[in-house]
Amino acid sequence: MEEFIKNLEERLARIEKLLMQERKEVMNVKEVAMLLDLSEDRIRKLVSEKEIPYYKQGKNVHFRRSEVEKWRLGTRIATNDEVRSNAATYVAIRN
Repeated sequence: MEEFIKNLEERLARIEKLLMQERKEVMNVKEVAMLLDLSEDRIRKLVSEKEIPYYKQGKNVHFRRSEVEKWRLGTRIATNDEVRSNAATYVAIRN
């Protein structure tokens, strides 16, 4: 029972942190790791490989929430209807 309560307290603390983060536009490594459900080490690796958008002020690394969320989505894949529409437009322009 004690283990169950400890688990609930940890989950509640995580939920509270996530709710607080929703209002923040500028985030640190720990907050981005929590947002993306990745380890802090993984976020640092992405930074060192310049794979994630970030800002650096001295030794501190910061992220804009909007940029991280856009990065998280990656490249959008067009639907079949969009591809057909683009193809029809291309053909119509070429003729």
